[in-house]
Amino acid sequence: MDHLCPVCNGLVSLEQACSHCGNRLEDGGRLYDYYGDYSPYQEIDDAKMDNGFPDRVQHQCLHTGWCPQCRVEQTVSVREWTVTMLNAQKDAYK
Repeated sequence: MDHLCPVCNGLVSLEQACSHCGNRLEDGGRLYDYYGDYSPYQEIDDAKMDNGFPDRVQHQCLHTGWCPQCRVEQTVSVREWTVTMLNAQKDAYK
């Protein structure tokens, strides 16, 4: 495990404003989970190989954000954490 998504792992909540109205987006889950019937069971790095986004190289996890005000979906890029970043967060709460 070199990188992990802090949102998928429940370490932080999705913090993104709607690009249309500025309201906070609700997390609709990983974008990869919407690719097909079995996509939630596919390895994350496999889904990143051919999705057309630079998420694999830039260590990002793509989420679907939904605005309850505008009723639009937006793709939100979440920066994945390294073990060092995870430990720094853990040490901050000691």
